[in-house]
Amino acid sequence: MSAVNINVSFFDNNDSDLEFIGELYGITFIGEDYSPEDKYNAVVNIKKHASYEGFKGLKAKDTNGKLIGFAYGYSSLPEQFYRGKIEAQLSETQTNNWLSDCFEFVELAVDPSYKRLGIASQLHDTLLDNIDHKTSILTTWVNNSPAINLYKNKGWELIKVDAPVITKENPQVIMGKTTKQI
Repeated sequence: MSAVNINVSFFDNNDSDLEFIGELYGITFIGEDYSPEDKYNAVVNIKKHASYEGFKGLKAKDTNGKLIGFAYGYSSLPEQFYRGKIEAQLSETQTNNWLSDCFEFVELAVDPSYKRLGIASQLHDTLLDNIDHKTSILTTWVNNSPAINLYKNKGWELIKVDAPVITKENPQVIMGKTTKQI
């Protein structure tokens, strides 16, 4: 298995692979014991996000056509729920610097049996290619060292550590990246 032998293509809210994307979401973010309801909720959420302005979704398949990864994001706008959660964690200066012309890098997942082959890196780079935003922002769990290291190696900087974006019990890091020079 090699990242060179994968097919990366765009997906939208009507994609025939959304169920598989929902399954991979469950495996990656919930664990092998994710429920049918978890998968259903993931697909509903991805479909909702796919309707957002500036949505860009990517899926990766191996040479046999098996879905092995996905990534997506969209334009960050003030009326969006998660944008508000992030903004509540930032100073006014940080909000102005990071969110005024921003692409939210929302999800990146790779099938566990395909990790460490460069697939996440390829999805990351392709997702950020040709976005028309000054910055990009993301969150990940504070204990997700592999993701934090990937993003740091890709030029992301830590904006805030131990941010209770979702809950105080599960703090996150907020990271940002300049994607376009003005």
